[in-house]
Amino acid sequence: MNKPKILLIDDNEAFLELLLSLSRTQGLDMVPLTSAKKTLDVLNKEPADLIISDVQMPEMTGTELFSRVQDLYPDIPVILITAFGSTEEAIQAVKQGAFHYFEKPINDKLDLFWTTVREALAKREMLKELASLRRERSLRIKMPVTIIGQSEEIKKVIRSIEEVAALPVTVLICGETGTGKELVARAIHNLSDRRDKPFFAVNCNEFAAGVLESELFGHEKGAFTGAVDRKMGLFDVVHQGILFLDEIAEAPPFFQSKLLRVVETKTFMRVGGTSPIYSEFRLLVATNRNLEEEIASGRFRQDLFYRLSIYPIEIPPLRNRREDIPLIAEFYLRRFSEAYRRPIAGISANAMLSLRQYDWPGNVRELINVIERAVITCQDDLITTKHLPFGTRECEKISDLNLRDVERFFIDLALRRTQNNKSKAAELLGISRKTLAEKVKSYRIEELRN
Repeated sequence: MNKPKILLIDDNEAFLELLLSLSRTQGLDMVPLTSAKKTLDVLNKEPADLIISDVQMPEMTGTELFSRVQDLYPDIPVILITAFGSTEEAIQAVKQGAFHYFEKPINDKLDLFWTTVREALAKREMLKELASLRRERSLRIKMPVTIIGQSEEIKKVIRSIEEVAALPVTVLICGETGTGKELVARAIHNLSDRRDKPFFAVNCNEFAAGVLESELFGHEKGAFTGAVDRKMGLFDVVHQGILFLDEIAEAPPFFQSKLLRVVETKTFMRVGGTSPIYSEFRLLVATNRNLEEEIASGRFRQDLFYRLSIYPIEIPPLRNRREDIPLIAEFYLRRFSEAYRRPIAGISANAMLSLRQYDWPGNVRELINVIERAVITCQDDLITTKHLPFGTRECEKISDLNLRDVERFFIDLALRRTQNNKSKAAELLGISRKTLAEKVKSYRIEELRN
């Protein structure tokens, strides 16, 4: 692996020589430059992995260089070194996205300096890997985030996603477990102007309180037992991207308090740290709980709720949009049939009716699991009720259905099976094409699909 390319800029040649000598002891190579303008010329010919620049220089200052680099090469981290009188400029630059700053002399903080250099290089490597993955994805047909359904309930969710995606606001996504909250968050990311920036998802219920804080805020060396090195948190690496916090109601009270400050100021401090760090990211959160009830019980901060619920999106449970069940089932049937190389033609009418009548406490996630298991166990060309974990007992609820609903369901199913060929669909149903056309118009089947 090639060594990273580090540009070191300072008009003080003695300081350049000192840092060059010290960098060799760290196994690092630096390219010395005496002006910011020369740096831009070098970058124009070949990109760098890190820029370390003095602030006070003639012609162009280090902070002006940072602004140009941020515009032209936003993925290259910049560390600023300040002398007396220019610290405030460096602090403002860090708030605007510079990686870190150090005050001269740095002799008494060399360990921290080299740790910071390696962290900046690690971040640069991560961003290069993300860019590589994005390029690879662009070379093949991309499957967009797919929210499947034709019900009015799910159409409302899709309209909300399209309305809010381009806006830099926090979104609160509510819904039962398994309804697809992360899918909605990823759809927002894909439609936003941050689609080419990082997307990180964190489930607040998967970490102990201290671990969650360290994962998001990072920590300084020695902040607690076991913190042998400084660690960058997700608030660091998600800069300019989107962070999705799932199960936000499970976050402990002290974490809620710290998160409120991050939401309000976009600044944070690592655990054990003393310097504020600025990160320009967009926050999406989700919960399967009623946050107003959590506030009433004292388990969730009301002020945080107001900051998070600027734009709420409510995802309906699957039992409230049963007309979407056949669409979802057939979509994942095709996907799993291809993945497991099973030539399964479809789902029997009785099995589909059973799927449609089941209450799905685990929502879409449970439905996907049921279809996957059915594909694995099916040795025939058609999935039937024997391949479903709840068997045929749900079909006994047919009396709960309106006759028109049953007829609409089977007409819609026949049309899908025949790729909307009305002659073939009528033949499957045992009715004339004219009768089928009348019923399609009466039930507004084609209109509801659009």
